[in-house]
Amino acid sequence: SREWIRRNHPQVELIENEENEGFAAGYNRAIASCRSRFVLILNTDVFLGPDFIAESLATLERSPDIGATTGLLYQEATREELNGGVFMRRLLRIQPSSNVREDEEVFGCTGAALLCRGEMLDSVSLEGEVFDESFFAYCEDIDLAWRAQLNGWKACFNPLARAHHVGSGSLGGRLRFISKPALFQRHVIKNRYLTLLKNASASTMASLLPALALADLALWLYLIVRSPSRIPTLVRAYGDVFRLLPQTLRKRRVIQSRRAVEERDIRRFFNGWV
Repeated sequence: SREWIRRNHPQVELIENEENEGFAAGYNRAIASCRSRFVLILNTDVFLGPDFIAESLATLERSPDIGATTGLLYQEATREELNGGVFMRRLLRIQPSSNVREDEEVFGCTGAALLCRGEMLDSVSLEGEVFDESFFAYCEDIDLAWRAQLNGWKACFNPLARAHHVGSGSLGGRLRFISKPALFQRHVIKNRYLTLLKNASASTMASLLPALALADLALWLYLIVRSPSRIPTLVRAYGDVFRLLPQTLRKRRVIQSRRAVEERDIRRFFNGWV
């Protein structure tokens, strides 16, 4: 709690918001206050092992083009160890790498626990935002990873950097998409399209959009049968996309103008569909 932090760690700069502005806005405010070369992004339900910071720093120091790193996360909800580095599925879902023993380059790092180079965050910032605040919450780590890849930054996994992750701690431990609150689902649907519209090349967008549309159709058929009460909330996701389209296209122009790699360098991180 805020009171516990003030009492036990008075040296900590505590940033307080009067209302919940979302994950993206909250982290942006914190990142803007940082004055160090490195920034730790950490969920409230993650507990770092004693060597996580040291090992992560060692990874970043290996090469100046490594912009972010993560480690081996024990998932309390599933009782398994997962690589915090992720690859992309063609339905814009992330897939943890199956490797849990060796260092490797990955598409991006889970937003639950990653150490970032401040220079990387500055270079991919858009309109003063590291995380896109139109996302509010969810999928912002995919968007950040994609922007960083386009800008020539690498992300890496270090299995010696260990952490304990409760998993969906702010959502009562519910891990499956279909079991999460309707508001969560609304943001995920919206943010998948915003991520694609901002970051994908025209050819990649053309290859992925039909699959996304079919997946959404399957979701709607499920909702009609099993959860019709969620439909009014989820319909608003598409309204959100259209409402945000002008600013999303404006951001796309900036992102694509900064592109430093070929599309094949991005597509190598896409594996499978779901």
